[in-house]
Amino acid sequence: MPNNKRMKVDPRIIRTKRMFKEALISLIKENSDINKLTVQMIADRAELNRATFYLHFRDIDDLKEQMIDEVLAELNKIMMSPTEVNKDKKGKSRLISFLEHFYQNAGLYNVMLENKDFRKRVFDILLDILTFWETNRKEKGRSFQLPKEIIASSTFGIISWWLEEGTPYSPEYLANLIDQRFNN
Repeated sequence: MPNNKRMKVDPRIIRTKRMFKEALISLIKENSDINKLTVQMIADRAELNRATFYLHFRDIDDLKEQMIDEVLAELNKIMMSPTEVNKDKKGKSRLISFLEHFYQNAGLYNVMLENKDFRKRVFDILLDILTFWETNRKEKGRSFQLPKEIIASSTFGIISWWLEEGTPYSPEYLANLIDQRFNN
């Protein structure tokens, strides 16, 4: 018998949690004051009951924290997975992967970036990308003209605008613009 420490999660649990998360995002988009949201409002939007909510989450903050942890774990996993493109253009391909994740989860990111802790954690991931990029540039005898923290702040501002505007450009196009701006 194989030693499988991971227990398979019931698909109904996954679906139920997803419904609560989608309900929260939907309600935040409608009403930017998250402090006015109640568990009952989230349960009603998810078309589930409050008791079901409390089977999976302690409170609304627990729901938000689980969402943040999951999306950042997924983003970190994507950033660490090697691809064929990574072998050629390591820094830029990581930025594209980062932006593609934002593009695919634009609604979630647009809402979650209002959370100060979430913004800090995403900013740190962006700094890691730039550190990786900077290392590759140094190997080629090049360096950034600006400190990477300034580049990360500028890039973060561009990404925030991009999300607020409904992602009008593809992740690749945006990565190329960022690359052109800071890779001279």
